[in-house]
Amino acid sequence: MEQLNGDNAFLWWHIQNAERIRYIPEPISIARMIESVISLEPPGAWISSIIAKFGIEIKILNTLPHGKAGVQDLIEMKLNNADIDEVRKFLKKQDGIELVELEAVESDRAIGVVKSAECFGCRELLSTECFMVSASSKGDGRLEYTIISSRNQCLRQLMAKLEAANASPKLVKMKKLTKEEMLTDNQEKIVKMAYQRGYYDFPKRIGVKDLAQIFSISPATLSEILRRGQKKIIESYFEGR
Repeated sequence: MEQLNGDNAFLWWHIQNAERIRYIPEPISIARMIESVISLEPPGAWISSIIAKFGIEIKILNTLPHGKAGVQDLIEMKLNNADIDEVRKFLKKQDGIELVELEAVESDRAIGVVKSAECFGCRELLSTECFMVSASSKGDGRLEYTIISSRNQCLRQLMAKLEAANASPKLVKMKKLTKEEMLTDNQEKIVKMAYQRGYYDFPKRIGVKDLAQIFSISPATLSEILRRGQKKIIESYFEGR
């Protein structure tokens, strides 16, 4: 078996980790939090450049620090018929990009790691008490960050810092989250795994029993977690329409 270098090991860990998720008891209580969606156009960011060039869609699945001011992003791409080799070559030529690892996982989808020397928005976020839980590209070339915070002041500070950085931020949505409204970590992990493994396909590619084995819980417990998670997702979807 080929020995994994540090970069491939980073990607491989995230892929393998999905198979080793263990069930963790949910917290007894959770503080009220604010969820905000911010649309922005980061100047000179590699994500904006690649969207403009190829018309692909990008999701940032996870981010880890890299070097003094950079990051390594685990990303998922919907290629929209773009050639993955051309995308890879284009990315490697962008200023500040130190490493690109992209692998096709389906005919029109790729997953990979991008290391960059600088991270637009990271310093702005780190200097506030806001947390970014997801980021994805939109059809107009802008990015949407989903932010969690406990205070409105944090969001105002972040918007001001993004404005000063010429990112043209726009507040798309803001709502208070309660325990009843939020997907817990367990619910999100289990519903996402069920989706990825084909539980919602017809016919199903995996059943409740096999899913329960992945998380080392009983089928009855897994079914209840799925039911509660699906209810919250459906409620959130219709509230936003």
